[in-house]
Amino acid sequence: MGFMYAAYSVVWLVIFSYLLLLGKRHSKLKKEIEFLKQLDQ
Repeated sequence: MGFMYAAYSVVWLVIFSYLLLLGKRHSKLKKEIEFLKQLDQ
């Protein structure tokens, strides 16, 4: 049962880390898009 709990914890940790990474990429892309929009004006 301990192995199952450890595996479950690792899976949630990977999912959470992936979501954090996506959030950082999203905000970086959003800033870059705003910068490019300002260059276009």
